[in-house]
Amino acid sequence: MTLDHDSVRERVLTLAEEAIATDGHEGLKARGIAQAAGISVGTIYNLFEDLDGLRLQVNSRLMDRLEAVAAGVLRDLAAKHETDARISLLALARAYVGFVETHGRSWTAMLAFNRQVDTASMPDWYLARQDQLFEIIGDILKTTSFMADATTRRTASRALWSGVHGIVTLGYRRTETDDWAAETWAQVELLVTAFVAGLHHIDAAGTVRDLTGNSDGGA
Repeated sequence: MTLDHDSVRERVLTLAEEAIATDGHEGLKARGIAQAAGISVGTIYNLFEDLDGLRLQVNSRLMDRLEAVAAGVLRDLAAKHETDARISLLALARAYVGFVETHGRSWTAMLAFNRQVDTASMPDWYLARQDQLFEIIGDILKTTSFMADATTRRTASRALWSGVHGIVTLGYRRTETDDWAAETWAQVELLVTAFVAGLHHIDAAGTVRDLTGNSDGGA
């Protein structure tokens, strides 16, 4: 009987997602996935080359889900004709907080995998997939009058993502208030507000200016 490769591939990906959500990437075992899917271990390697190839595909699907959440937020903002960068970025940040709470173990596993693998060895399509997430922030910054330079906008997008991501994924679960959710959001809101305020001191050429209006390279 001929295998339906598309169907088998989807089945393997679903099982791999479940395994990673339960035990992280270390819990992904070819033999266990093959047994659950009713296929041979060789079939898995034929479909994904190796376990890292399977992990990359699972991670990509997870990023797809995050991008879908972000797209929903942007549609809601557009329907409300919202153009304020701070409000838009906070809406995205809140959606990210909810996404991490929902997919915490899978997201943590993906980040751990990304840290373990040399970027130079990652396929171009995977790196491009990551860049698409940064572009969501970049598209919001593009609508502002103070972030016209593409290079600066790219740097700013990554800086903001890294800051929010660090607060949300590392967090301060042991705080003076013992209210992790409230403390996390207070930090995110402060970061985004300060970030947007700071962008007003970047001119069209991407030069950072201090509060007096002088460029940072001036005497």
